[in-house]
Amino acid sequence: MIQTLLISGLALILSYLTWVWGGLRVAWLPPAVWASCGLLVILLASAWMPAPSAASRSRPLWRDAFFYSGLLFLGYLAIQWGNAGRVLYFDVGFSEWRYSQPRYAGWPSSFSRAEAAQMLYWFFPAWVLGLVMRSPAVGRDAIVGLLHGLVYSAGLLAAFGVVQFLTQTRLQYWLAPTGDGFFASFGYTNHAAAYFVLMGAVAAGLLYRGMFRSASTHEPLGKTQIRNGALAASLLLCLVGANLSLSRAGVILAWALAGFVAVYGLVRGWRRLRVVSRLNLAVATLAVLCVFYFAVAGFGKQEILKEFEVRKPVHHRLCPALDKVNLALSDRPLLDAVALQMWRDYPVYGVGGWGFSHLLALYLPREKWTYVQYPGRANVHCDILQFLAEFGVIGFGLMLTAVTSLIVSLFPLPLGERARVRVSATSRDPLWVMGVIGLSLVLIFSLIDLPFRCPAILCTWMVVLAALPKATEARIRNNR
Repeated sequence: MIQTLLISGLALILSYLTWVWGGLRVAWLPPAVWASCGLLVILLASAWMPAPSAASRSRPLWRDAFFYSGLLFLGYLAIQWGNAGRVLYFDVGFSEWRYSQPRYAGWPSSFSRAEAAQMLYWFFPAWVLGLVMRSPAVGRDAIVGLLHGLVYSAGLLAAFGVVQFLTQTRLQYWLAPTGDGFFASFGYTNHAAAYFVLMGAVAAGLLYRGMFRSASTHEPLGKTQIRNGALAASLLLCLVGANLSLSRAGVILAWALAGFVAVYGLVRGWRRLRVVSRLNLAVATLAVLCVFYFAVAGFGKQEILKEFEVRKPVHHRLCPALDKVNLALSDRPLLDAVALQMWRDYPVYGVGGWGFSHLLALYLPREKWTYVQYPGRANVHCDILQFLAEFGVIGFGLMLTAVTSLIVSLFPLPLGERARVRVSATSRDPLWVMGVIGLSLVLIFSLIDLPFRCPAILCTWMVVLAALPKATEARIRNNR
C-alpha cells in the first residue's frame, strides 16, 4: 500500500511537471510542491515500517547522506529566501548604481523573496522524489515499472510535439501565444531537446535489457514483443522530438546517442544472441535508424539546416569543413565571464536565487546596459557557473554533496569478491549503461545551457539517477 502511494504520487508529480508547461511557469508550480509535501509525509511514515526484501540495497532515511545534504541545502535556500529584499538605488556620492544591504548583513540573502521562493519550488520536489527512489519501502520491480511509464509518457509527449510541429502552430498547446520557439510542453526548445535525449537513453536501456533478458528466459513471446515494440517506438519518438525541437545541441546529442545505441546494441547482442537473433537485431537496428533518418529529414530537414547556417563566418584552422556549420556559442562566453567574476565577488554565500539577472548590468559597460533587456539574459547558460554564483561555495557545496551521494551509489566500491561481482554485473547492465549515458549527456548540455533550471528536467534527472542502483539489482543477482 505504501509503495503504491509513493510510486503513484511520484508519477503524478513528474507527469504534471513535464506536461504542464515543463514546470517553467511559476504560477503552476504550487500543486507540485504541495503534492511533494504529502509524499514526504508518507515517506517519513514509511520509514518506521519494515522494508520489503526487494529493496534490500536501500538505506533508511536517517542513514542516507542524500537526506541530510539535501535537507541542509533546502535550509540554505530558505535562509536566502527569508533574508531577501535588496533595493536598487543611485549612490550620489559614488555616482553609480548600487543595491542596498539585506536585512541581516553577512548572512545568505537574495534580491526578491518571490524569486528566491522559486528555488525552493524547484529543488524541494526534486529532493523528495529522489528520496522516494531510495526508500526501502519502494522495491526494484516498482521502480522498473515506473521507468517504463516515464519512457512511454515521454514518447507520447514527443508525438504531441511532432503534431504541433507539423501543424506549424505558433501557439503552445494551440492556446497560448509565445514569443520564443517551443516544442511540445517546453517553452524553450533546448529544454525539450535535453529532456528527450535523457528519456531516449532510458528507453534504449530498457529496450536492450528486455531484449537480452527475453533471449534467456521463458517470458511469453507476445508480451515481450508488445513491450519491446512500445519501448522502440518511444525511443524513436524521443530522438525525433530532440531533432524537431530545432536545438542545435539537441540535434548533435540526439544523433550521437542514436549512433551509440546502434553500436552498443549490435556489440552486446552479438555476444548474447543466437545466429538468427543476431540477424534480426541487425535488421531491426538498421530499420530503426532508417525510420529515424527519414522521419527527421522528411519533417524538419529544412528547419534543422537553417539552424546550422553560419551567420558570422568563423575560420576553423583544424577543420575547415566546419566553416560552413554554425557552432557559435553566441554570447555565452561573456555571460560565463560575468558569472565567474560575480562568484569571486561573493564567494561564500553567492548573490541569491536569480541574483545574476539583477547584477548583470553592473558588470557591463554603460553602453551595453540595453543588452540585459534581451530574452535569456537572466541566465548564464552554464548551470554550474550560475549555481556557483547564486548559491556561493556553501550552497553549491551542499547541492554538490547531495548529487555526489547519488552518483557514488552508481559505483559500489570493490571491497571484496562479492562486491567485485556486483560492480562487474552492474556495469554490464544495458539500463545502467544507457542511463548513465543519458545523465551524462544532460550534464554536458548544462555546460552550454540551462537544463537544470527546468523543474521537469531537474526532477526527471534526479529520479533516473536515484533509481538506477536499485533498478539494476536484478541483473546483479542473476550474475552471482
